[in-house]
Amino acid sequence: MALKIGTNKYTFCINSNYYEVLLKYVKDNKTDVDNEQNCDNLSTSMTFSENELAKNICQEFKFLCKSFSKYHYKKESENYAFSNYDYDFLNYWLNDKLRKNIKNGLIKVKEFYEEIKRRDDNFLYTPNDLEKYLHVIDPDILENMKLLYKLYDNAVIIINMMRSQDYPDGKQEEEQEKEEQKSCSEYTKECDENYQKAMDRCLNSNVDFYNALKLFRDSYKVLTEPSTDKLNICKPKFLFFPKYDPVIEANERRIMTFKIMSAPLMLPFVIPLLYK
Repeated sequence: MALKIGTNKYTFCINSNYYEVLLKYVKDNKTDVDNEQNCDNLSTSMTFSENELAKNICQEFKFLCKSFSKYHYKKESENYAFSNYDYDFLNYWLNDKLRKNIKNGLIKVKEFYEEIKRRDDNFLYTPNDLEKYLHVIDPDILENMKLLYKLYDNAVIIINMMRSQDYPDGKQEEEQEKEEQKSCSEYTKECDENYQKAMDRCLNSNVDFYNALKLFRDSYKVLTEPSTDKLNICKPKFLFFPKYDPVIEANERRIMTFKIMSAPLMLPFVIPLLYK
């Protein structure tokens, strides 16, 4: 059963590290993905590019939906309880895929999903309430989501490096393999740059995104705390995170400008009082 619709649109990004594990599971099972049926000749009004065809996206999407239960229970299950964050992630994933592969940029998320369901009545593992969550995400908001999604994923990876985190069973191998592809300093640099980019996007009254970034900042200040473990080789150094906040700086400049501009207007009222 999903949680209530209408929660903050950026909240699913908190679980990005978990969703990245699922996406890696999809990637590592390409043969099974390619065996997904009833994705040929989908009828939609969208024009797909040659980068990735509608068939490929359909197959990936169907396998991804099944992966939530297969990854946890090692088998497909219709009883897997999708959260509203899972629904939001699937909507985000589908928006991103279509946005990258539709020629004119006019994507129709629900139309694509309905065509998948129409072609496959036996697709039992599609989340029951997903259709309620599917909608076209504004391109600017989608870009915000990408940045925040990456920030949370990088932050978890850096913390795991700092703590030499152990993982249960196969997850340890997956996470460590993922982390070893880049060094601690590379993840730190990427996180720092994305934080600056994300904050800069908040200068145009982007209140929801700004609040989501502040939540990320407050949740992961631990990244900047000195490590007491002398054996720890991951000691991240940031230039921008967590102090960089152009929104506060812009507000302070506006207040100062207002004070300077309003001072001459007050003089006609102040001077007579001086000579009383």
